[in-house]
Amino acid sequence: MKKTLTIFFFLFGLIATAKAQVSAGVDIFSSDTFVTIGTNPDNDLFGEGRISTGGDIGIELMGGYNLIKKQDVNFYLGLGLGVNDDRRGNDFYIGVPFGLLVKPFGGAPNLGLVLEAAPIIPDETDSYFRAGFGFKYTFR
Repeated sequence: MKKTLTIFFFLFGLIATAKAQVSAGVDIFSSDTFVTIGTNPDNDLFGEGRISTGGDIGIELMGGYNLIKKQDVNFYLGLGLGVNDDRRGNDFYIGVPFGLLVKPFGGAPNLGLVLEAAPIIPDETDSYFRAGFGFKYTFR
């Protein structure tokens, strides 16, 4: 797990320093709750690091591409790689997230509501579908 954390923070450091604007958020999915730090989600390409909280600790790196970008909504598709430490060992997985970032608060354009779903394909157990919502704030 220590090696995985080191790789995660190294890769996340590369993502975070690539752009000056940073976003932070909380996502509540059907499988876990994630705390997120990432690059500006309004860029064509953006990245995000996620740490799951709760019973099992997990780490996920997600890269996304905005297929549709408007002033108050983005539709994105991405690819995520993660590891979930479930006390029996590390379960690696791949996810294909797609979702909406909606910015409904005209007076606060940096605050957004995230609606996301993703099929999750683990290496050792059955696949499942994850969905949920969250909040994201972009520091500009």
